[in-house]
Amino acid sequence: MFPQPIDHADRFDAIRRANRRRPATVVGAFDLTPHMRRIVLRELEPVSDRPAKPAEWIKLHVPWSGEGRKHGRAYTVRDRSNGRITIDMAMHDGLCASWARRARPGDRVEISGPRHGFRLAWPPDELLLGADETGLAAVATIVAGLPHDTRGKVWLEVPDERDVLPLDAPPSVAVRFLPRGAAEPGHLLMRAMRTAAITPTTAVWVAAERAAALELREHFEAALPPHQVVTSGYWRVPCREPAVHDPFPEHARPA
Repeated sequence: MFPQPIDHADRFDAIRRANRRRPATVVGAFDLTPHMRRIVLRELEPVSDRPAKPAEWIKLHVPWSGEGRKHGRAYTVRDRSNGRITIDMAMHDGLCASWARRARPGDRVEISGPRHGFRLAWPPDELLLGADETGLAAVATIVAGLPHDTRGKVWLEVPDERDVLPLDAPPSVAVRFLPRGAAEPGHLLMRAMRTAAITPTTAVWVAAERAAALELREHFEAALPPHQVVTSGYWRVPCREPAVHDPFPEHARPA
């Protein structure tokens, strides 16, 4: 057997390290809005002390069966500092959301990762962002890291007006929230983004309900090169988390 090239070995080692579970404990849990809950974890075996990259994510493994088994879902790292990781969780139905509603300081979990989430050339000169409540944390980390002179537009669909949260964005990046009320998830986001003006250099990043993400991918890839468009289905309607496996491939993850 011939030895693997060193770049393959490095890649496999990185994957193994990203998949390794390590313990963490809850140090804070509280509601940000009626549909968003913040969980702060202290890493018991930290792997990095650097700030999180835009849309970087970890997998959270929580107990679910009473038999030592754990259920895992992926969430954006909203902040990482001093051995603590902050994640903001959209409160849809599911095992992780149910755990988050009951989480209290001292509860033990496992985490794995982190992994990269933006997957576009950085920094973009002109950016078009779209997300619903599941992608709100990821968008917040993206816009917070943009250079001051970045141009762009951001549309954020949220359940209602109470879920609007301020974002720290450059002055030439316009942020608009779309409270959907009784509308179908993704409808307002698709309608807004389809009307957006784009240029040949626009980079597009979308994280939303699966059907909306797929439709927006088709829309923008008809006008832009595929490497300038990243869309991810973070959840489905109806949102029913399975007991054992994730409903999406590894690159499509909820936040």
